[in-house]
Parts: sequence; structure tokens; C-alpha cells
Amino acid sequence: MTLTVRELAALTAADKGRNLTDGGSLKGKVYVARDGAVSVQFRFAYKLRGKFREVLVGTWPKTGLADIRKARDSFRVQVQAGIDPVEQSQLNRQSKEAHREADRLKIEADGQQAIQEQKLRLQELAEKQARMTVVGLFEKWKQLDLAERDDQGNEARRSFTRDVFPLIGEISVTDVTKAHIQEIVDTIKARATPSRNMVRTAKKTLSDLRQMFGFAMDRDYVKTDPTARIKKHKIGEDVERNRVLSEPELIDFFHKLPSAALAETSQIALLLQLSTLARIGEVLTARWADVDFERRLWRLPDTKNGKDHLVWVNDLALQQLQLLHALTGLTPWLFPASRPKEGAADFTDHVCEKTVTKQVADRQRPGNEPMAGRSKQVDALVLTGGKWTPHDLRRTGATMMAELGVMPDVVEKCLNHTEENKVKRIYQRASYEAAMREAWRLLGERLALLHSRAI
Repeated sequence: MTLTVRELAALTAADKGRNLTDGGSLKGKVYVARDGAVSVQFRFAYKLRGKFREVLVGTWPKTGLADIRKARDSFRVQVQAGIDPVEQSQLNRQSKEAHREADRLKIEADGQQAIQEQKLRLQELAEKQARMTVVGLFEKWKQLDLAERDDQGNEARRSFTRDVFPLIGEISVTDVTKAHIQEIVDTIKARATPSRNMVRTAKKTLSDLRQMFGFAMDRDYVKTDPTARIKKHKIGEDVERNRVLSEPELIDFFHKLPSAALAETSQIALLLQLSTLARIGEVLTARWADVDFERRLWRLPDTKNGKDHLVWVNDLALQQLQLLHALTGLTPWLFPASRPKEGAADFTDHVCEKTVTKQVADRQRPGNEPMAGRSKQVDALVLTGGKWTPHDLRRTGATMMAELGVMPDVVEKCLNHTEENKVKRIYQRASYEAAMREAWRLLGERLALLHSRAI
């Protein structure tokens, strides 16, 4: 029985995993993307030299059904001629690679002088590789110095992996120049957008580079510091983000959230962040073992300052946690990854920490075409005050606490900001518990009132 385009177009997410047949040994399997888009992957099954094999023909709707059948017929002709399509594909790929390699070698071998120069370059490369690279220096610095930081240098590693290693990671530390460091700073600043200033990030990366090369100079790995002549004040002025959603915007936010085509878990994550003041990364990496429903306490062990943080769960947060527990309570994570890691039998990891931030950004792109594989609702979460991020919800909740009469130092404790004075920090841990509990209660009540006005 052959398929029709109409039958394929009628497939829905409920057909995920369904196997289809089109005749002529053409088989299809239904797949569903995260945004709900349905596709069918077609394979041609054949037997050759006593072996049963399959070869990918095409994926509908990216490739039309007629073209898929035409490709199937082409593979069938190969099989009838005794040619294995899988092996032929491998041979074609190897042939192309061989031709590319031959062309490269021909260019390099164009004359004895070119060959000699190539040998010298290879020798020079080997000598550089024998010396310590920037990546190697970072690993020594992390092991001996960064281990003393609260986060054991994990934030520095993320920063260097994104902005430093791609540019100079494999360069010998003795070959790094001021120009290299300036290029790193300029590349970071070039990522700035009208709503996101990158000066602070550039300065922080420069500061870490300066510390790392200071570490290298102390151990005679380098004779000069390539960061020394780059001044922070010349990078630019810091622009601190201060976006706070107004109460009318929050009502609009509560109204738009259910119809913004976000996953239910993503909606819950945003409401949890708003009602608890937790960072979005702390919310998305939380474990059910740290949630105490009976005592209404939520322990956040993996915070930015490296310290445990206890959140008293107000009514709005409790409602979200109960809804979430019905969805993911059988996994270790509040927000488990959508599929197990390769080779794992169960959901052994949390969702990506950037997933909710990306989903929110995707829905604040009015006038733009939807990005491939992303939400088509490009204006579903646009608010009157301008673009907002999940982190702005944390700032909004803290501002609401202050407006409700909560003392500034109590708000700081609810935000889990570190108190510099050690004696005061130890004292506050016990003495501020009741005030923090009351602050979260007041915030929850105000948010619940605004939420009721959005219905």
C-alpha cells in the first residue's frame, strides 16, 4: 500500500514512533520535534549477498515524497546490479576525502622550496606544542589557585571555554601578546546588543586573564604579562541591568504565560523564580530530595556563591511545586532532561540551564521570522516595558519585597547575596530566618493577588 501526501500531512504528535510502509521496500518512521513538528524518515530495505540492510533515502517534508521514491528506485537499480548502496555511499565519501587530500598535498608539494618551508613549519609547530599552551596553563592555575574560590573555578572555566580557548587555547603561553588579549576583549564586546551590555563580561574576563598570567609569571612560565598594558577603564563603562516589571506588566505576564506555547514545566520554572527569588539556573538544576513539602522548605545547594540557601515556600511557590511533582516527581530532578543521556537507562541529568531563557527570548522577537526549530509565537511574551529575561523576574520579586516594607538587608538575604563581614554573616543566618519567612509570605500574597487579576 502506497502512502499519499495527504496521509503524511495528517500525522500528529500522537503518531510519534509509528512505522509506515510505502511499497517497494520503502519504510518510514514518524518523528516529532520539540516544537511539535512532525517528520517521517524513510529508509530503503534490501537484501544483498545474503545480508539484510537499510539505507536512508530522505526525510519528509524536507524532501518531497516523489523525490524520496525516485531515490529509492535509484538504490534499487544499484542493488539489482550487485552494488551495495551503503558501501557505495561510504566509497563516495572516501573518494571525495581522498580528492580533497590529494589537492591539498599537491598545493603543499608545489616545488621543493614549498616542501622545505612545510617541514620548517611542522618543526616549529612541534616545538610550540612541546611548550605549555594557554589551556595547559589554565588547568595548572585552576588546580593550584582557583580551587580556593567558592565555585572551585567553574565560572572561570565557562568564561574561558566560551571566549578565550577558541582564540588562544592552543597557543604557547610565551607567544601570547597584547594583541591576542585585545582581540578577546573586542570579541566579547562585539556580542553586545541594545538590551545587553558586554562591558562587565569583558572586564571580568580580562581580570581573570591578568590573574592567570600573574600566576604564570610567579612560576617563570612567562617573562612578561600580555595583559599589563590593557586598562579596564578603556574597555568602557559598565551598564548595570535594572529591568523591573511593573505590576500592570506582571498582570499581563500572568495573562500571557499560559497561551505562549511554553512547556508547562517552563511556565512553572518562571513562576518559581518569581516567587522564590532563586536564580533560573538554581531552579532548573534543583533536585526533589532538597524539597521538604511538610516544612515548606526548599534547599538550594548549588548556588552562585557556593553556599547552601534555604527558601521558605510561599503559597504560590508551593502550588507550582505540587503541579511540577505530578509531572516529574518520579525523577531525581525537578526539571529532568527531555531524554536520557546516551547509554543511560533513566533520566540522569537536569534540563539545560539556558533552555527557559532561550524560550523567553524566542517569544520577544516581534516583526522577525521564527528561527528554525524554534517557537513560531515571536511576540507571545512581549511586555510594554521592553524586553525582559528570567533574571529580571528575580529582580522584580526583590523590588516588590522592598515595596511591601521588607528591610533591605532581609531582601539581600532572600536573594542569597553574600555578607562580607564574617561575624555578621554567621549571626544573620539564624536571626533573619523569621524575617525572611515573612518576606517570602508577603511576596507570595502580592503575586497571588496580581495573578487573580489576570484571570
